[in-house]
Amino acid sequence: MIQNKYYPLIISIAVILTVIGSLISLELPNALLPTIDRPEISLISSWSGKGAQEIEQTLIAPLEKEMYGLENLVSTESIIYDGIGVTTLIFHSDADMQQIYIEVLSRVNQVPTWPPQVAKPVIINNSSGSGATLASAMIYAKTPKTETQFINAFKTIVEPALSSVSGVAKLDVSNNPLEQRVDIEFDPHSLAMYSLTISQVINKLQDLLDRSGDTLTLGSKDYALLFKGQMPIEELTQLPIFSTEEHIVRLGELATIEQRLSSEWNFASIDGHQAMYFTIQPSKGVNALKTINSINHVMKQLNSSKLATSEMVVLLSRDDSKDIRKALKLVYGSLILGIILAAFVLYYFLKSWGVVTLAIISVPVCLAIVMIALYFGKYSLNVISLAGMALSVGLLLDAAIIVVENIIRFKRDGLSTNEAINKGTSEVKGAIISSTISSIVIFLPILMMDTTESQLFEDLAFTISSALMASVVVALILIPTLARFFISNQDAQPSLSSESKWCRRLVLTARNRTLSLISLVIGLPLALAYSYLSMPNLDVLPNPKQNSISTYILFNEPMNTDSVSKLVARPILSRIEDQKQAGTAPDYEVTGMFCNQSNCLLYFYPSEGWDYPAFKQWVESSIVNDFPGTQIFSQQGSLLQYAMPDSRVTQLDIQGGDLNELQLIAREIQSQIQSLHPNSSITEGSPLYNQSSRLEFIPKYDNLAYFNMSQAELNQQLMALTGGLYLGLFYVGGDTQPFYLKAKKNIHIDQLLQTQVMVPNHGLQPLHQLVDVKMTVGPQSLLRINREVTVSLDLTPPDGIPVGPFIKQVQSEVSEIIQSKNLSHLSINYRGSADNLSKFLQEFWEMFIISLIILLVLMWLTLKSWKLAIAVLLSMPLAISGGMFNLQLLNVFVNQNLDVITLIGFIILMGLVINNAILFVSQFDISIKNGLNQQEAIYEAVLLRRRPIYMSTATSIFGMLPLMLSPGEGSEIYRGLAAVIIGGMTSSAFFSLSFMSALMSLKIFSPIPTVNDTNTEYA
Repeated sequence: MIQNKYYPLIISIAVILTVIGSLISLELPNALLPTIDRPEISLISSWSGKGAQEIEQTLIAPLEKEMYGLENLVSTESIIYDGIGVTTLIFHSDADMQQIYIEVLSRVNQVPTWPPQVAKPVIINNSSGSGATLASAMIYAKTPKTETQFINAFKTIVEPALSSVSGVAKLDVSNNPLEQRVDIEFDPHSLAMYSLTISQVINKLQDLLDRSGDTLTLGSKDYALLFKGQMPIEELTQLPIFSTEEHIVRLGELATIEQRLSSEWNFASIDGHQAMYFTIQPSKGVNALKTINSINHVMKQLNSSKLATSEMVVLLSRDDSKDIRKALKLVYGSLILGIILAAFVLYYFLKSWGVVTLAIISVPVCLAIVMIALYFGKYSLNVISLAGMALSVGLLLDAAIIVVENIIRFKRDGLSTNEAINKGTSEVKGAIISSTISSIVIFLPILMMDTTESQLFEDLAFTISSALMASVVVALILIPTLARFFISNQDAQPSLSSESKWCRRLVLTARNRTLSLISLVIGLPLALAYSYLSMPNLDVLPNPKQNSISTYILFNEPMNTDSVSKLVARPILSRIEDQKQAGTAPDYEVTGMFCNQSNCLLYFYPSEGWDYPAFKQWVESSIVNDFPGTQIFSQQGSLLQYAMPDSRVTQLDIQGGDLNELQLIAREIQSQIQSLHPNSSITEGSPLYNQSSRLEFIPKYDNLAYFNMSQAELNQQLMALTGGLYLGLFYVGGDTQPFYLKAKKNIHIDQLLQTQVMVPNHGLQPLHQLVDVKMTVGPQSLLRINREVTVSLDLTPPDGIPVGPFIKQVQSEVSEIIQSKNLSHLSINYRGSADNLSKFLQEFWEMFIISLIILLVLMWLTLKSWKLAIAVLLSMPLAISGGMFNLQLLNVFVNQNLDVITLIGFIILMGLVINNAILFVSQFDISIKNGLNQQEAIYEAVLLRRRPIYMSTATSIFGMLPLMLSPGEGSEIYRGLAAVIIGGMTSSAFFSLSFMSALMSLKIFSPIPTVNDTNTEYA
């Protein structure tokens, strides 16, 4: 009992908490989804100018071997291109990633035979969210600019300004690398003219660095020793190389000094301008919307000041903040609409706006407490947490409704207001607390799940649990305090005639033995059977669409950067501009393009109200339609593509043979699976053809023996005459850069083979005396899974088709192909979404069983009876079948698969629907203890609990209804979840009282069975 003197304090605390929660909600980080931490560490190994095979043999294989044996290591994945290799280490979800990160740092420095000229791998700990991308941006020029000018603008203006923005961790420029090198570009004819060998030139150029020694004591002073070797780059041409009788031959007579990019930039453009592309990496716990707003503000300032003088512009090429805002506004709208609908439902039952206001007061107070909990728990406001709040609207009212309804009932019985408040609150206190605890505890198994996808549910579980705990406190303390101000004597007028009629109908299943048997013997198995048979197809995650379109132009054969720009990229830009000038282009806000040697990606962010099929038709028929040697496909953007990339893609890995054999069988599988599933996407995850053109220099060993030349000396000659021979590091402008000796470019291979090289004791010899040359092709990249050479296919089901059944069918078809070709020595494995789905389902069923056990134990602790506890759990199949039915009904209007978020709705549903059964059974038990017989106790339980059960269930259903019916962007994320809970609670409302009445009428629940129980009459 709350004493009157505490009422002002309680009301004041409630007001203060509401204000604080409202203010905190403005400071909470905003994001589309919770931060997803992956138990992965990526190692990026770069070696400019080297082919994929050399990088594999020299860097990746030794690196993988050194990492082998790391604690909790599940698998390794390495993809290797010319110049770079990326190795991903995947660990168990419960691994101590901070300790593992330290161990990886240590092992990286212990890799044997790591070339001294190659930097150690860059290590990225994806478990801390480092793999995420906040936004992407581009710098473009209004007038032609060199790459050096772009680099200077980025380093001196853009990078310092954006890096200072709160929430920005770093800027990534891997698409347009900034690293430069110094090339001593010599003329082979000049070397031949002076009869100089490459080794002689190398000896003069190596170790051009300042060195330091110890100290030298002269008299009374110690002098530090410095051995000068460094030369300014502009004076390097004066370096003496060779001396003749006439003069000293200097480097400038043999070569030019070039400072250039270590690797060529891939083509990138924004709104028709060629540009420099970079991505913005967020810090952990970033407020995405606030940070992007700050970034846009900084960019606007730069464009009007420092960049304006250079005629350059920086802007975001991918800004997801608009889509995030739309998705969040949609959930906010659903939350508010749910509160309004719940209020009208309450008025329908209570017929008093005063009582409705009393109950509704609990919503803002509870939501404010939830905001405070999110703040101290370091959670963000995202679609998942906000959906949890919207789902909680009805739940927040449940406890308040039960308390208010019970207070009104005791006032109807003639008690004074104070007595009615005290007795009404104390009577339901135990049932409210136990039902709330059971609803909260049901989330514990969810938090125990370890898969990456299960991280989405942590915010949901925390939000709903916080709301439920807040609702109990508010219902048992604040509502009784305010009840005296809102409940009038008129609200307590009895109106039991219609209630008695309804109660008699609801207990027919208890009074009539035939109906009782039908309800229990047929109803329960039927509900279980329907739930199993009507289960929709399984999927990994929903696929909410975004207001964007991406078109991929795949090249049948790789092209160099200049050819891509000249033959594909620039013609595309010209066509877009021509379409705009002609007025035939659809409206769009931003367009951009990225290209590499194997493909181009063209993307558009259309204006509101766009039509995806029409836009796709325009792009494919008017912009990218007739490029020879290309394949085209387009797809609409997904809101989850950056937060949960490749959530619908499964990798099919083939291992166990040499590369050519693996490629051959992969092409066969691709062809057959694509023909069987024409609307699916079956693409190469690693090259299926050797399309990268190569020149193989084959030593003439007999000639090498004659010239007394070793293989190492020949390789030195060849590297210097082609890509460049590494000499060390050269100090330039405050930075050290790689230092190379390389010949001037040759136009033809014949020209290269005719190059004269100086061979000691044998004079000048043409290169073709030392080597033969053969033109071949090789893979553009290499894939290694668990240290084995692998060929992979990416499998994506058609839109609307779930991953689970699609991959199951593909697995069967692939097995038939392998068996028909007698390829049992090959190993077929599946990674990605199919593997994730399998792991999740295994965890889900384990957690489902654990949840049932927890609920059973909680019911026993609450009701002090195993019989009653089991009776409460038996009410669940009706609710689960209702959830399945609603999913089927939803599929009539929109496609809704049974994805992992929707599946979690069934666990949440279990924790909610048992509240009705708990209220019924606890009242039945009280009535039995008060001396009523079994039938009278059933009737009284229905009479006293029907109204609050219907009110709380109806408010919950209507509070969640906007989440299920909202048609906007992002609604697919939580639509299935809401549908399951709404369907289950609706089914519970319609059938649970009759079912529980039939169940409680069994003799096992009768303390003293009597013959006349079934003939009892009720007034």
